[in-house]
Amino acid sequence: MRTLKSLFTPIAVSIAIILAQPSANAKPPEHKAQISLRHFLKQVDLTDSQRQDVRLLMQQNRATKDTYQPDQESTREVVRNLIQTDEWHETDISSALEAELHLQAQLMWLNIQTQHQIWLTLNEAQKAQILTELNITSEEAYSENAHNELKQHNEERRQGKHEMHQEQRQKKLIAALNLSDEQQALLVSQRAAEKADREAHKPAHQTLKAEFIGLITAENLNESDWIALQAQTQTSQFEHAFTRAKNQYTFWNSLSSEQQHTLQETITKQQREQKRRPRFGRKDES
Repeated sequence: MRTLKSLFTPIAVSIAIILAQPSANAKPPEHKAQISLRHFLKQVDLTDSQRQDVRLLMQQNRATKDTYQPDQESTREVVRNLIQTDEWHETDISSALEAELHLQAQLMWLNIQTQHQIWLTLNEAQKAQILTELNITSEEAYSENAHNELKQHNEERRQGKHEMHQEQRQKKLIAALNLSDEQQALLVSQRAAEKADREAHKPAHQTLKAEFIGLITAENLNESDWIALQAQTQTSQFEHAFTRAKNQYTFWNSLSSEQQHTLQETITKQQREQKRRPRFGRKDES
């Protein structure tokens, strides 16, 4: 189910090319807890009618997201321009990050609504099958049985491959920019701090994951519940985005003019590649 696999991919880009991504969209661990049904739907035998309903919901989701694209590009550009300066304007960067996080929250709410609507297309047997797979039935949610251990092992493998890929991209960046030892040390220390932050937030990630599941699989979806969940992470989201922006600013200003030019060319190239990729599941296949 190709489209189901691509619909709910979180909004994120490579952390290796530091300035090629928006600070707020490099989501803190809390929002990685947002669950997707795409993996579980592949394991359910959907009827032709259900497949058609899912396609329609995905198309509607995509069309609505497309209307946000100009605002996304604008807010990212504002943040990037504030980072790529030789003077730190804290008030301006704070306002820009708040605007970016607000837009991100709107897109996340849109995803939750779409996933909830897809959930409602399932029959009771299909829902039960997915609920069992999600491990949210009674006390089994956090039990350490063999099934969960296998899932954890698979997740660790996926994370390991992801980190290896990022390390390779980081090495390419270091080589392309011809970074000095001091510049390399700064880059590595920033990446290490981000990894440590992710590790520290793993328990919160598990708790919020269960709450996201509860939103999506509820009989009725209330925006007030989403607002309450969003409020739980609002402060840490901003702090994460602010710290990341400051790190990006520090790294940018550690570069020479020639290195900055090279990095900007790399950013522009990556942006062109991203625009050529299908967004929000362009191929309506299942």
